[in-house]
Amino acid sequence: MIEPTELLWKPLLEATAQTIVGALGAYAIKEVTGRFFNDNTFESPMDLWKRGIHNHSIDIGDKIRLECLISPYTQLFPCDPFDNAKLWRKLYTFEGKVTAQEYQAMEFYVGADETLRVGSLNGETLVGLYYRYGYIGEGIIGVVSTTKLLKLIPNFFDKEFFGTRAMVTGTVELCPTQHGFVAQGIANKAGIDISSVDYKKLPYVNINSLKLINRDTTCSLLASPWAVTDDPEAQYIIQYGYLDKPDEMVTCINNIQRAKAWENVRVFFDDLKAPSPDISFKKIFL
Repeated sequence: MIEPTELLWKPLLEATAQTIVGALGAYAIKEVTGRFFNDNTFESPMDLWKRGIHNHSIDIGDKIRLECLISPYTQLFPCDPFDNAKLWRKLYTFEGKVTAQEYQAMEFYVGADETLRVGSLNGETLVGLYYRYGYIGEGIIGVVSTTKLLKLIPNFFDKEFFGTRAMVTGTVELCPTQHGFVAQGIANKAGIDISSVDYKKLPYVNINSLKLINRDTTCSLLASPWAVTDDPEAQYIIQYGYLDKPDEMVTCINNIQRAKAWENVRVFFDDLKAPSPDISFKKIFL
């Protein structure tokens, strides 16, 4: 049984850091030519997941073109969005006993819409790719050269920037991830079965080039801003709002900081807006 004082978010965030490092470490620019795109063009990341990955119309290493909202905000626990319902059902239909701390940890993990922004790392940037009216839980991660990214989108790391529409070209690759092992460990101790979801490997897009879609800039992005604390009874402070609406973001962040547990905060979801570098995800985990 997990001790009540154990901070269950720590191994989850460490697993996220391993995924980020793995994706960035595997990044390499690959030349992409137009002749591959007749059948490998996708209208959104969900289209890529369903028509491309699920229906096996593409394989790992294939070149694709993807219309999307490209964002500095990524999914904290990236996974196949078509498995979200399976996770949620497991969380709410398990049998057996579970502590409040264990249940909070699993709820935090399977929520799907917690978001993270860490900026550039070692000359590369982890990005989120979404539908034009985006939801953090229905995207796919990408990796791109920071230099190439900033040439096209110089304000990508501005505090108020949340994303823009773009046509992305690149290859679909696999990045090793430890999320499954960590989540399974917590789930098993909590009596929750999530074995039906395979987390051993995570597809992502190794971005070769991108072009802005200027004909229509309308887009939005829905997510859960969050912070974690070392208060065993309130380890997770979570809000819900649109990242493209400054007033909503102010409200979300204010509510997080006004929470009683904030005095014990350890990690904040947004490195660019973190009140202190000491609670930066990048500083702590990367």
